[in-house]
Amino acid sequence: MVTAADTAAMPARTGAAHRTRPSGWVLRAVISAHVVAIFGQPVFAGVFLSGDYDGLRWHAAGANVVTSIGYIQLIAAIVVWVRLRQVWVFLATFAVVTAETVQYFAGLEGALWLHLPLGVITIAALVVQFIDVWWRPLQRRPQPQRQQVRTLAGPHRPEASDA
Repeated sequence: MVTAADTAAMPARTGAAHRTRPSGWVLRAVISAHVVAIFGQPVFAGVFLSGDYDGLRWHAAGANVVTSIGYIQLIAAIVVWVRLRQVWVFLATFAVVTAETVQYFAGLEGALWLHLPLGVITIAALVVQFIDVWWRPLQRRPQPQRQQVRTLAGPHRPEASDA
């Protein structure tokens, strides 16, 4: 038996109120592909470090794929920002893509002192972002109410057509 106290304790969740928009689903798909691609990078680096020099070629190709998906994710995050007014997605993606770009060029230059720790940080940040976009719905935020501003000339005077 359901009482009034039971219904008051449980918040009502309507399907329309907690629904992710199509642009949010595209972002989720791109972030998912990004996570899958980035998890291959340490594997390819480990293959190379174990003595198989083909691993370096795979690591370089993976870096190109990961970086490309990162830029696609940045475009999807801009769309989510514009359409759903979710700026946090863009800011988080911009930080991850910036770190990936720095890491990419550090790897090309052989600066392993920067490439390795930045790789670990980038993977951790992307996993946190992946969990975050799948944990909550990506829906449109309501636009803030704008108040009418009165001019300094005086109060609003009704015109002849208003009477």
